[in-house]
Amino acid sequence: MPSGTIPIESYTVQVARNTSTQYTRLTIAGPVLAHGIQNKATLFFFPSYASMSGWAINVGGLNYDGITVFAQIPSGDFTRMYDVLRNEAPVSLYYSYGASSTTTKPLSLVAIQSGDEPAGEGPEDEDSIEAAIHAILKVKTLDLIR
Repeated sequence: MPSGTIPIESYTVQVARNTSTQYTRLTIAGPVLAHGIQNKATLFFFPSYASMSGWAINVGGLNYDGITVFAQIPSGDFTRMYDVLRNEAPVSLYYSYGASSTTTKPLSLVAIQSGDEPAGEGPEDEDSIEAAIHAILKVKTLDLIR
């Protein structure tokens, strides 16, 4: 299936409730490209959605509008996607789509993914420095000469 990628330069999050349901919205903006073109995406997370659906708009269309991805995603996927968005760098939105006779294509996949990272990079232990200082302070004498 054809696919595309939008490098994520900025995003906004909205957590809301209307009169009938709660929802979360991620709005993603890519970098501003030549002639002011900016690809973007809006991901809606609703508890009533059982599967992902959506569209990639302006695929193969006039290049002064950019591509816009709209997706409707089950709420259960928000935490995982938002975690990658907040904690990784660089990140991008990856999407694949099916065929259609217009520049609006049906989405078959949407993902938030990290860029290349070195192997073995893990989360930092936030209290490791603090723990080392406390351990040193607990020592009453230090035998530096042997």
